[in-house]
Amino acid sequence: MEARHAFIKGLAGNGIFYRTEDFLVLITIVSVLTREMNLVVIGFCPMFNHIHFFFKSISLRLLRSFIQKMAITFVKEYNREYARKGSLFQKPFGYSLKKVVKIILGTVAYVFNNPVAGKLYPYAIEYKWSLLAYLKSDCPFSRPLRKRACRNAMRKALNMVDYFHSKNKYLSYSALRNIFSNLNADEYLQIIDYILSKYNFLSKDSLEELYNSIDKMLTAIDSNAGSEFDLEDEYGDHSCYRDMLRIVKKLGYNDKQLNFEAIPKRELVFLFNYLSRNTKAPSSCLKKFLHMSSVQ
Repeated sequence: MEARHAFIKGLAGNGIFYRTEDFLVLITIVSVLTREMNLVVIGFCPMFNHIHFFFKSISLRLLRSFIQKMAITFVKEYNREYARKGSLFQKPFGYSLKKVVKIILGTVAYVFNNPVAGKLYPYAIEYKWSLLAYLKSDCPFSRPLRKRACRNAMRKALNMVDYFHSKNKYLSYSALRNIFSNLNADEYLQIIDYILSKYNFLSKDSLEELYNSIDKMLTAIDSNAGSEFDLEDEYGDHSCYRDMLRIVKKLGYNDKQLNFEAIPKRELVFLFNYLSRNTKAPSSCLKKFLHMSSVQ
């Protein structure tokens, strides 16, 4: 068995995922591409400023084709949403080939444990964006969904997701705005679970083949952080990004206002100093969060 671990980073290490919509657009794009290209995914984890992919039996040519298509599609959507131009990802992307089952298992654990190492959650399964929890349940982060009991707004949202998925189309930012409109707080959580369960591209069969069962895999991931010796990763504390995001949202920066590249320098410096005083984030993380190449 062979597998390839790919690692793609935000330009200059800058942040990428500030909103739920950012994650959902990426995940549905990846889902569409993996279906179209018949790819087998055994590990996935998007973090604040980078993304991990782990593919079973993929050639380097096919991996490059996937990364290129994913990046072009996501950046097009992202730039349209945030009224920005230019690259979003650093080039070239990193990758490594794994040929030994023991090493493959270690890499699976490494990829899924990024949120644990990043001090976001104590257990890998608690991080919804890796899709790991959706191997166990269709609604791990919301109340069970009963379609017949749903309000009209929720049924409309579910039908929209079903339509896009049936056509193998990803969910754009504009589609997500329509899906989320008129939903209450509980329905919002339910529709996110529904989207992630519907578009989940992790290969349950391949992971069960490796671990014998999903439960055994989860136990193994919890007991072993895994390792990656071939790629240079930002495997550090990411809780500061969550803290900064909470603060800037309280200050009124939401949705498209989270494009810090469009903010005047004076305002950006104010945010840098404010976040520096109110978080434990080091200067390097502040700059990545705010997309700043330098601060005077």
